[in-house]
Amino acid sequence: MIPGTDEESLLLWQVNEGVSLFACEEAAVYSNISRELVPGLTTLKVDSNLACDKGGEFGTALNTDIFFAVWDAVIANGRYKKHSWSVKVDPDSVFFPHRMHDMLDLLIDDGMSEPGVYVNNCQYGMHGPLEVLSVAAVDTWVNGRQECVDHFEKLCQGPCFWGEDMFLDQCMQKVLNATRVDDFNQLLEDHCSPPAGWEECTSGSAAAFHPYKNVSAYKKCFHSALEAGGDDADAPVQRMSLMRN
Repeated sequence: MIPGTDEESLLLWQVNEGVSLFACEEAAVYSNISRELVPGLTTLKVDSNLACDKGGEFGTALNTDIFFAVWDAVIANGRYKKHSWSVKVDPDSVFFPHRMHDMLDLLIDDGMSEPGVYVNNCQYGMHGPLEVLSVAAVDTWVNGRQECVDHFEKLCQGPCFWGEDMFLDQCMQKVLNATRVDDFNQLLEDHCSPPAGWEECTSGSAAAFHPYKNVSAYKKCFHSALEAGGDDADAPVQRMSLMRN
């Protein structure tokens, strides 16, 4: 979360409604400061100012170093090991955890053994608004990240100037040999060639829609998707149960 921006307002609405990441078994919010959003929820500080340039081959945010710092904080916290899956979700992603429940349930056995499983949510490669890794995949990423840095710096003859999602996808797939499972219905956004009218959030099965930058737009998408799927607004809390024994 970038403090003092619409991201903060979005997260406040989500936590008060108990939706998006706050409908998972456990949630954490990372920022460059420690701030109490609501009683009982304080952001976890990362060693980054969260600022980055755009560029590279695809003109994307060059945010790999930022998310290295975020992952360092996730690992230091250690809570990911208490769960079968970890999901990184952007504040402006309208996210329904229970909609990915059945798919992840089928993958639990594969996801527990190294090198683990992660989800590719876009036909052009995994996109960062929603990143889903099994607990073994997180361990693989943590232990092998430097190997990937060395590999791709040699390949690119220096920094590759990729966004963090592309780096993570390429690292896990081509260097660390994690199992990459395609599910192009998980995320609907304009960069992944979605069906016409996707931005109206009338899919009853997509797990996330992106981006919705303010609370008004976010709420409209959220309620449209609920209506389309016949979802109960309380269903994510009741149905999402992926705790590791």
